[in-house]
Amino acid sequence: MAERLRIARELHDVIGHGLGTIAVQAGVAGLLGGAEEMRGALTSIEETSRSALRETRRLLGVLREDGEAELAPDPGLADLGALAERTRAAGLEVELKIDGEVEGEMELTVYRIVQEALTNVLKHAGARRVRVRVERQADGLVVEVVDDGTRGRAGPYGHGLTGLRERVRVLGGEFEAGARPLRGFRVMARLPL
Repeated sequence: MAERLRIARELHDVIGHGLGTIAVQAGVAGLLGGAEEMRGALTSIEETSRSALRETRRLLGVLREDGEAELAPDPGLADLGALAERTRAAGLEVELKIDGEVEGEMELTVYRIVQEALTNVLKHAGARRVRVRVERQADGLVVEVVDDGTRGRAGPYGHGLTGLRERVRVLGGEFEAGARPLRGFRVMARLPL
């Protein structure tokens, strides 16, 4: 059951992010007037869909019984720059700050937190800017995503934030998500090292 939940979280994150970002990018492309802007939007859609397909194949390969699994590495901190670029191409200004390193399952968890938060900002927030901070501190790792949106929700939350809360708890961490007092939304996780 635990493995099924883990796979369900992974599939939600990969497919939800990929399709959500593609939908936003396609919407932006439809509003663009110039050929150069249109090409940029279509290139971004292509890169996002290839990335989502690659991760989906990796996940589904784990379920194969014939040993033919495609074992690509899990995404991690090094992939956050490309994730930020795809999000920028969808029309959101992204500030990304990474201070410190982590390894193993913690890296995948950090990536998924940022991925889900950026997807939610694109789909729900009505934001122009988002700040992503990954900071290693003496007592743990802090992952924070804050947007300037106008449509932050007070809850209840969907499967994405619930899945993030579960991921963080598995690692013994703390998770918070909610609307900010004046405007915007904040997702924060503190993970023990």
